[in-house]
Amino acid sequence: MPVQILAVSDAIDQRIHSSSLHDRMPDVDLALGCGDLPGRYLEFIVDAINRPLYYVLGNHADEIQRDRDGRPCGPLGCIDIGGKVVRDQRTGLILAGLPGSPKYNDSEPEQYSEREMAIKIAKMTPRLLWNQHRYGRALDVLVTHSPPRGLGDRDDEAHQGFQAIRSFLDRFKPAYHLHGHVHLYDRSKPPVLCYGETTIVNVYPYQALEISVPVIEISHRPAMSAPGRPPEPVTPSDGSFSPLRIEGGGRLTTQVAVFESTTEMASDRGRSVVRERVTTVSASR
Repeated sequence: MPVQILAVSDAIDQRIHSSSLHDRMPDVDLALGCGDLPGRYLEFIVDAINRPLYYVLGNHADEIQRDRDGRPCGPLGCIDIGGKVVRDQRTGLILAGLPGSPKYNDSEPEQYSEREMAIKIAKMTPRLLWNQHRYGRALDVLVTHSPPRGLGDRDDEAHQGFQAIRSFLDRFKPAYHLHGHVHLYDRSKPPVLCYGETTIVNVYPYQALEISVPVIEISHRPAMSAPGRPPEPVTPSDGSFSPLRIEGGGRLTTQVAVFESTTEMASDRGRSVVRERVTTVSASR
């Protein structure tokens, strides 16, 4: 099942903060915020597309606002998935989120040590394992603010990635990992890389993606559900992701192809489309 995603991070982009957003992106199924965006910007997006928006906090926690009584609150109509695992009921997409950045000073609210990030992941692990049991996969998309250590991060202390996130990818193998935090101003540097079974995308300032969601048939045991709720319906399928569809080009198996207006990412587990990049890079799988 193809799912259209709008992912945003770190900067307000006038192409998104526009009255024409719905007309230009009418087929978006959901939006993802990868941190450090004003809450009013996320509220605008969720109103414009009239679809769910899931987000994590960036290290600056710009998403936090004040209600009429002066109490802190998140953007209205948006869902904070920091430290959580959720399943979008409309698309079946399984999401997990991790907020913030590695700790590098005492002035930003959402900074974590490696140990603190590992604890967050440990608290999410039971649900991830339940998903593996129930759906045949722990998750589809990991949404974070920071990148994994050594995978799209930088050498300076403020923009290093988390080793804990890299270990998460090794263990749970999401099809996609979307992050921000590292601002890509140089268009010659691709926003996409492949790590094991995961396609990693730096979404700064925004990316429009299309991915496929597998549906697993479970015939040897009944679906588990909360007390008082009927089991979730399961559609028969082979459980595999669809091959990538290359718009305007051929099929790729071991290459990340980035065209004038379209980036195509080859992956054994899914397909995705990322717009507005300008280079071609090889990526071993």
